[in-house]
Amino acid sequence: MTLAIEEALTVFLLAVAFDILIGEPPVRVHPVVWIGRLISFLRARAGPTKVQGILLAITVIAASVLAAHLLVRAAHVMPVLPLLVGAYLLKSTFAIRCLLETSSNIGRMIDQDMEEAKKMLPALVGRDTSTLTTAQASSAVIESLSENYVDSILSPIFYYILFAPIGLGLEAAIAFKAISTMDSMIGYKKPGLKELGYAGARLDDLANWIPARLSIILIALARPRGARSAIREAKKYHSATPSPNSGWPMAAAAGSLKIRLEKPGQYILLGENPDPETRDIFRATGLIQSAIALTLAAAFIYLLL
Repeated sequence: MTLAIEEALTVFLLAVAFDILIGEPPVRVHPVVWIGRLISFLRARAGPTKVQGILLAITVIAASVLAAHLLVRAAHVMPVLPLLVGAYLLKSTFAIRCLLETSSNIGRMIDQDMEEAKKMLPALVGRDTSTLTTAQASSAVIESLSENYVDSILSPIFYYILFAPIGLGLEAAIAFKAISTMDSMIGYKKPGLKELGYAGARLDDLANWIPARLSIILIALARPRGARSAIREAKKYHSATPSPNSGWPMAAAAGSLKIRLEKPGQYILLGENPDPETRDIFRATGLIQSAIALTLAAAFIYLLL
């Protein structure tokens, strides 16, 4: 094992431990929050054009990557500090504990107080939650849980281990997170954002293309008895969603759990299956938790070998 890979493995293990044991860092020192502030700053000064959007995307990605790189370089004043700084920055690119806890908490609240659950749902979903039924709210949680498994966990880890052998794993993960944050903030087909957010949205589609398709294998392996159904339904329904990527993990999860998922007025996945119940949220959480465990194990083995 080369020194670069040994350091990359150490940083990865520290980042995972930080995420699972501690969770999200405070907002004031969260790297992704600072990326979001940069995006907001540039958005306020950019015109609603594709050219401006491209310049914004280049600036955000370059600034984020450079800042992370320089922070790690600056940390070399102490022997172990670069590993800790690198782990802290890498952890900010994925959110294992936050995703699983938020999904479970909303699932419990749907059973206890639907109106309160509707107030909690925007932490996971971007749709209007005011008129959702129990089944639709349960579907929204499961959809977001499976989609965010790719966007918030699998993709940043994928790019970290892909570029780790050449010493750019952290920079690649940060670049992905900058793209993902741009997409979530300005990648909407709304007046004033459709053109400005075009570059960020297309980069996000491109960056998630491989991980989204890889996710169906991991979701299938996470629940072997539903593996065949997960793969079959992902192939059948992946194109039902507006996004070229989100349909893969959502349809795979729905196929594995044998449930119907629906975003009212947008799409229906596995329409022949029964609507999800609140208990299916916890089944989905267990499924994605197992898929995450497989993801971490695969990344560990890749870096170890």
